[in-house]
Amino acid sequence: MDSQWESLRTLLDAGLQRLGLAEQVPEATRSNLLLYVEELERWNRTHNLTAVRDRFQMVSRHLLDSLTFVQKLPDEVAILDIGSGAGLPGIPLAMLRPAQTVVLVEPAVKKVAFLRHVLGRLSLTNVQVAPYRVEDLQFDGGAVLISRATAEVADFLQMTQHLLEPGREILLAKGPRWAVELERCPRQWQEGWELVPLPELDGGQRVLLHRRIGQRPDRQALVP
Repeated sequence: MDSQWESLRTLLDAGLQRLGLAEQVPEATRSNLLLYVEELERWNRTHNLTAVRDRFQMVSRHLLDSLTFVQKLPDEVAILDIGSGAGLPGIPLAMLRPAQTVVLVEPAVKKVAFLRHVLGRLSLTNVQVAPYRVEDLQFDGGAVLISRATAEVADFLQMTQHLLEPGREILLAKGPRWAVELERCPRQWQEGWELVPLPELDGGQRVLLHRRIGQRPDRQALVP
């Protein structure tokens, strides 16, 4: 084990401790989380999967930021990662929740190729890749919709309108402009969100916006 790997492991361990997840993440999972970062950095050199180039920043700004979803993530339902990109937050969450199905919704061809490669590399059997636009996704059964860095809240609601079944939950990771984004939503969707403050990681303060769907909105409900 080289010194850089040890430094990455120290950074990951400290972050898990800060998030209150240290006891939930066994040794094998920690090694796989860092293996994921290693593969992401390697592919990123030629495929431009993420603007974050440094592997240390990938640990804090990608891995740990993704794992903040665990605070509100429901059990025993499928996790639909909308606009998954390079597998964030879906792949790190799948490692922590091996009993739950995770669906990575991502239409970009080069990102889909990476997702399929890294899932095989990590032997993750609870993850599916949906290689098309979310507007074309159909899903029956219990599910929570999650996303980070995909779209503003109003745009996210519009693109997922057909998935907003009663009882389903939405979890969105947002930065300090979350209030501005909510103000841009239709009035009936500006309220009813639970704001979950998150520990500050590299990259500034983050929050989770959480909402359970009470009733399916009609066609006009999400039009400003």
